[in-house]
Amino acid sequence: MKKTLSLLLALVMVFALAACGQEKKDEAPAGDVEMKYMTADETVAVLGTDGYTIMDIRKAADYETAHITGAVSADMDAAVNGDTEAGKQTMKAATEGTLILVCYSGKKYAQAATNALSANGYDMSKVFTLEGGFNNWSEAQPDHVEP
Repeated sequence: MKKTLSLLLALVMVFALAACGQEKKDEAPAGDVEMKYMTADETVAVLGTDGYTIMDIRKAADYETAHITGAVSADMDAAVNGDTEAGKQTMKAATEGTLILVCYSGKKYAQAATNALSANGYDMSKVFTLEGGFNNWSEAQPDHVEP
């Protein structure tokens, strides 16, 4: 009986510790700035509007292959691979206005750019990530893709 009770308590502790170690899905990992998202439909509504800049933060070669109409390239590959200073330098080009960050899926590259913009002191209330990234955009809005 004591062995069963001890085993049961040990299992409860293991599960409790494992649950404490897991991040909540919607929360940014420690050190990451929380991202705000904009849908493809919301982005279409502001295409070509003054005060909005679409920043394609994928690799430059992928931007050259295809990108959102009017987007500017800001390759964040070095930052994604650990060179945060290169990421900050890349994002220094962003000086004002509302930014819509476009990466592959709206995750890793966008997070690196968001962190770099925050480190540069950018007004984070004006920074959005395209939900689903370019992968989603190219399916949802093929008329707004330039080869």
